[in-house]
Amino acid sequence: MIYAGVDIAKMDHVVDAVDESGNQVAKAMPFKNSEAGFERCVAWLEGVAEDPADVAVAMEATGHYWMACFTYLTARGYSVVVVNPVHVRAVRKIKNLSGVKNDRIDAWLIAETLRIGEYDPTRLATDELQSLKTLTRYRQSIRDSIAEAKTKATCLMDSYFPEYAGLFSDMFGAASMAVLARACVPSEVSKTRASTLAKLMSDASRGRLGAEKAAELKAAAKSSVGIRLGEDAAAFEIREYVDLIGLLEAKAARADAQIESLLMRIEPLILTIPGISVTLGAQIVAEIGDVRRFKSAASIVKYAGLNSGVSQSGKFEAEGEPITKAGSPYLRRAIWLAADCARRFDPKLRGFYEKKRAEGKCHRVAVTAVARKLCHVVYAVMRDQVPYDPER
Repeated sequence: MIYAGVDIAKMDHVVDAVDESGNQVAKAMPFKNSEAGFERCVAWLEGVAEDPADVAVAMEATGHYWMACFTYLTARGYSVVVVNPVHVRAVRKIKNLSGVKNDRIDAWLIAETLRIGEYDPTRLATDELQSLKTLTRYRQSIRDSIAEAKTKATCLMDSYFPEYAGLFSDMFGAASMAVLARACVPSEVSKTRASTLAKLMSDASRGRLGAEKAAELKAAAKSSVGIRLGEDAAAFEIREYVDLIGLLEAKAARADAQIESLLMRIEPLILTIPGISVTLGAQIVAEIGDVRRFKSAASIVKYAGLNSGVSQSGKFEAEGEPITKAGSPYLRRAIWLAADCARRFDPKLRGFYEKKRAEGKCHRVAVTAVARKLCHVVYAVMRDQVPYDPER
């Protein structure tokens, strides 16, 4: 058997191979991330073994760049797996190459990792699953951008109109956003008629806010202790953030519609689990993908990076080690948020959470313990294709 390793990069890859004894069977070869490059790789592989069945190929999970090469080689009959970079680093240490790194050595180390057997079978997602994964990650990037814009706008408002935040339960609610788009610093509020401010807020809040809130806003602007230096530029920047937030919210809403439609076709049963909304359910399903690639629920816990680290030597074993955070950050975040919600609505998970709190665990640690339990629930629902039943 020949074990080939492909070091993946954006433009140029490198392939190397070893035999069953770990001996290099050919000189490592670079090839382009293109059809011609992939054909060059296939020709190289045919040179070390004529039959694709006699070659196993591995590549690192480097961003998304591995997917095209993986798909091409799989279509040509090769058995291809994706190895964890953590495993490759471990082999690098074993080979005493921690201070040595280049593409050819990396390709050889990946081949050695494959030969040693440090990998799990790899399955590409279906078209719908890949679409769901792409959309959920895109949506998360939008939400991150919205949060960043809100933080920057808040910092400016705290400097130029510090009293403003106390006037609204949510500075970025509909009524407040309508005001900020028109008058966001004290001088602009003072120049705007109270009736105009009242109408803006009334229209945006469907009549909940109006003249009374407008009077409060005018009074706050009159006595504001905010700075005045560079006020015009600050007002311009704040309005730009308000526009950006509105644009991003619209994009997020469109992505949400696409995501919900896909989730309903792929895995609607995930929504029977308490605490899992459409958004979190879609993120969980997208990151897990084909549940059959996991041997057990414990594998999902590990993939999410929710498993505790281990520190043991002789008779000493440390307790309360932090979680490894070695898996998918998207899955870890979604499971944890779902667990924080589920422990409030599901009696059994609430009981488990309260037990952990009674043991002296802080809120964050107790929710993490619930998140590990939730991984088992998610695994069972997706594997057995049955609605969640707390009695099971």
